[in-house]
Amino acid sequence: MRPLPIARSGAAVGLALLLAACSREEASPASAAASGQPAAQKSAARSPSLRRQDLMPLAFPGWQDNDTARVGHPALPELGDDGRPVADSAKPTAARVTPREVVRLSDSRAVLLTETVPLDDQGHPLDAHVSGAWLGAYFFERQGESWVLSQRQDAVDYLGFMGSFGETAVHRVAPARLVLGATYGSCWQGYCGSWLSAWELRRDGVRRVLDGVALSASNTGAQEACEAVLAGGRRGRAAAGGPRDACFDIEGTPRFAQGVRDDTPGVLTLSFRGARTAEGRPAARARVRRVDEQAVYAWQDGRYVLSRGRNPVPGF
Repeated sequence: MRPLPIARSGAAVGLALLLAACSREEASPASAAASGQPAAQKSAARSPSLRRQDLMPLAFPGWQDNDTARVGHPALPELGDDGRPVADSAKPTAARVTPREVVRLSDSRAVLLTETVPLDDQGHPLDAHVSGAWLGAYFFERQGESWVLSQRQDAVDYLGFMGSFGETAVHRVAPARLVLGATYGSCWQGYCGSWLSAWELRRDGVRRVLDGVALSASNTGAQEACEAVLAGGRRGRAAAGGPRDACFDIEGTPRFAQGVRDDTPGVLTLSFRGARTAEGRPAARARVRRVDEQAVYAWQDGRYVLSRGRNPVPGF
């Protein structure tokens, strides 16, 4: 597995299936609910279309699609030592705001999803390796032949690395339910990993339904001989005395299925392939085990919960 690029448009961990009826500019109808705040002041500004460049200035007056004018002042919470938002700490914050998806929820309602990165005192994005991005959601209603901002969620969730929450795709999981999936990952001294999170897109807000499930992991960049050990054969036997720790290289592919009823969304299946040696034993004395298994997450109480199989991706 190669190190993952972090901020990329349409890159490669496996969430590239956008619905035919749901594009990045306009997506298909869905249904309702979650939490969010009404727009502080209902602006008279209107957009003639659901194009991203037309909607962004309604949520962030003065926003333009160029390197120096993608700045807004959304209300963002502080982050605690655990990387989670601190309750009741949100305040207007200068940030770089980038549109990621426009999803049509019904004939009269749509949501614009954004990637938001706070700026430092010099106006530079806080996009160090350990810094992620905020997912924002801005809801628009049709009035006549135009669209107006009706509700905003400046800080739905915080995740990712290098000032990005990775690759996104929208999936229909029931006749009137849509889910946004995001894959994000990075490498640390040769150890690489990726994770999957998901949120339901409802008419009155966006809410998390899957939180950071491990999707892939590899230490072939940290343990020089691990690639040969996992390959097996003569080359593997020659390298078996090298690695001090267990070797692993596992990659998962997600698939969101569509259920036939709105109250029973389809399952999320993660299919894993790769190889690893036994945990807790030096690779020199451990047998290589091929990984080919699935973990199935079913919809329970409004979120995805592991129901069958197991997730074989090791922590590091």
